[in-house]
Amino acid sequence: MKVMHRPDMSRPDDESYEARLRSGLEAYRCANFAAAAHYFTEALRLNPVDQAARINLANALWASGALDEAALVSQAALDQLIGAPAWGAASPLFEAWMINGAIRLARGDTTGAIAAYRAAVAGRPAAASGHAGLAAGLLAQGDAAGAEAEADAALALDPGCWHAWGTKAASLAARADFTGAIAAYDVALAAQPGNAGFWLNRGAAKLDLDALEAAAQDLAMATRLDPTMVPAWVTRGYEACLAGRLDEAIACADRAISLDPEHPQPHWNRGIALLLKGDYPAGFAAYEWRKRHPLHGRAFTRLPAPIWQGAAVAGRRLLIRAEQGMGDTIMLARFIPDLAARGLRITLACAPVLHRLLQDVPARLIDLTAANEAGGFDAAIDQMSLPLALGLTRSSIPRADGYLSADPGLIAGARAWLAQHTAPARPRIGLVWAGNPGHDNDRRRSLPPGAFAPLLAAPGLNAPGLNAVALQFGAQRGAYPIPDAMTMVRDYADTAAIIASLDAVVTVDTSVAHLAGALGVPCHIMLSSACDWRWGQTGADSPWYRSVRLHRQERLGDWSKPIESVMAALGCGGAASPSCVSVTSGIQNIK
Repeated sequence: MKVMHRPDMSRPDDESYEARLRSGLEAYRCANFAAAAHYFTEALRLNPVDQAARINLANALWASGALDEAALVSQAALDQLIGAPAWGAASPLFEAWMINGAIRLARGDTTGAIAAYRAAVAGRPAAASGHAGLAAGLLAQGDAAGAEAEADAALALDPGCWHAWGTKAASLAARADFTGAIAAYDVALAAQPGNAGFWLNRGAAKLDLDALEAAAQDLAMATRLDPTMVPAWVTRGYEACLAGRLDEAIACADRAISLDPEHPQPHWNRGIALLLKGDYPAGFAAYEWRKRHPLHGRAFTRLPAPIWQGAAVAGRRLLIRAEQGMGDTIMLARFIPDLAARGLRITLACAPVLHRLLQDVPARLIDLTAANEAGGFDAAIDQMSLPLALGLTRSSIPRADGYLSADPGLIAGARAWLAQHTAPARPRIGLVWAGNPGHDNDRRRSLPPGAFAPLLAAPGLNAPGLNAVALQFGAQRGAYPIPDAMTMVRDYADTAAIIASLDAVVTVDTSVAHLAGALGVPCHIMLSSACDWRWGQTGADSPWYRSVRLHRQERLGDWSKPIESVMAALGCGGAASPSCVSVTSGIQNIK
């Protein structure tokens, strides 16, 4: 936003008044916004009817972060200017609407900002800055297509409107056109190489394309140009974590925290890096900041009892509220038997599709949606906070051999189905190739189309009597021509019965992996190099499940090594063998 030179109007011939205007403009150009606000205030004291000076004051206050005061000043200017035809062509009404829109946008009032910018555009449709402002407002409201259209309108009027270039690029990124976003930022940076925000946003777009090295260079430039830019340090730390440079990720998070101690994202990122390193006590402590995230934190509504701190007093009633995905609920259900053995009376609030699976866990099960209204508890806790309350370390994870069991009646039905759809005397392998597409990291954890083809073409799995069966649910169900075991499934109890009837499971990181591990069934998990914290950064074993074997990418996005590793583990990597499973099923947990 630019300050105005005062239009030619009736004014007092006061030398000190003119001097204050000049001093205010000079201070603003030098980014000394507090001084600019002081001089414009003094000018207005000498000439209270100069609305151009009032608009300049609002600009200076906005730039200095004094948004409440800026809003009052800009509204006063609008009140004087609206419906005042005496101003004529020299009216600064356009500028008044523009600063009003900018202030509203900064205060989070996107609806008001859009209305202000539309008024500015209506009054001066040939002004590129008005369309650029409107584009920014629409983008903030989530209308990426509308934002791009207004940015294009601004650029048609003025190809050098760099604010519009930035908004156009951001709108393309919001629509997942990261290549287009990078191209737009290229244009903007060619003209404004010192714009740290453009470097940050181009780096973020490169991250979304998994171009980690190129992203790291852009993000480093952003922090070099503006060492106080918290989002740049946060994003730089995130890139370092994706790339496996965990100490650097923690250092970047620490830098962001030093600049803004109450910003939740760097604390959360720091926690994830620590958990990946295996430092569970410090990692879970920092992970608590997830509850303060402006988006994800909305799920953490107030619990209906005091937060449980880990003390197990016999007879106390404890509510455990599930969070995140079904796999998380399954993974953390391991703690309930030991807590119940210590005398706690436990209620677990979780999704109904898990209730039959967890019916033998020593807890009363209620629907997750009823958790906040439930009463009669002495304490309550969000499920992912249990490891912190219990002082968990990697070496103290309980029940890694398995802690759930499948229903014998359901197992009998699953075995009958498998007998009809698979050949005898051949190991039966369950396959899952994709997770929930709504997961934040799903595009990195799910397999691309056709990735399982080498496994299915391997000796032993492509022979008559195909013994690969699909455990895939959701949008990618039916992607491979193998028997679909999910036709039997109503909930996770049915899935457990199928898994307990198989010789092994091969899956990406999804709830089936946790279910197989909790049942003690051999399970091969294929992991992105930017995998979830619970699998750690290296190694083939997991402290959470002894029956699990991890197969990791060597390079982000390249699934060839995990596929080859799984084929070797199953004995399917070379010539035909009498058995394509080199791990034994072990003893199944059966009720």
